[in-house]
Amino acid sequence: MAKIGLENFLYGILTEAQDGTATYGEAKKPGKAVSCSVSISNNDAKLYADDSLAESDTSFQSGTVSMEVDNADMTTQATLLGHTVSGDEMVRNANDTAPYVALGRIVTKMINGASKYKVEFLCKVKFSEPSQENTTKGESVEFGTTTLEGIVSTLANGDWSKTQTFDTLTEAKAYLNGLFGSTPSA
Repeated sequence: MAKIGLENFLYGILTEAQDGTATYGEAKKPGKAVSCSVSISNNDAKLYADDSLAESDTSFQSGTVSMEVDNADMTTQATLLGHTVSGDEMVRNANDTAPYVALGRIVTKMINGASKYKVEFLCKVKFSEPSQENTTKGESVEFGTTTLEGIVSTLANGDWSKTQTFDTLTEAKAYLNGLFGSTPSA
């Protein structure tokens, strides 16, 4: 299996019941997908008894996600980071709190010469303020992108991710949209 593409970043605001049942707000595109990196931290506990390993735990602890998009517009950044927008102005305040969201994407894979489409869905993510890097235009043009980083957590029921692979992009998009319970807005 070779990964050959990435598309369809979608996010939606999370509302979580005490039992871990999750519902998500309208699915929205944060921008066109450039890259995505998910790094998972696991618990690593070992119990030795009678001079040998008796028990071990390597369960999910937390994770980080780095989502690079072609252009995270002001509304997207305000929504993901808890900022306010007034007219054409975004105001960042030290007391702003980013909401929990779900983040989904579709990874195109090649398996035995055929394209497959794998939906990767993170159930609970909180993004943080991105670094800002800008460069002047020199002798050649270099495109800049926006990278948003977030912390992956579990829902109260322990779920943190869902994934499924499909034969067609249409099926993958339908599944991803269904996880949010809505069709994405532009």
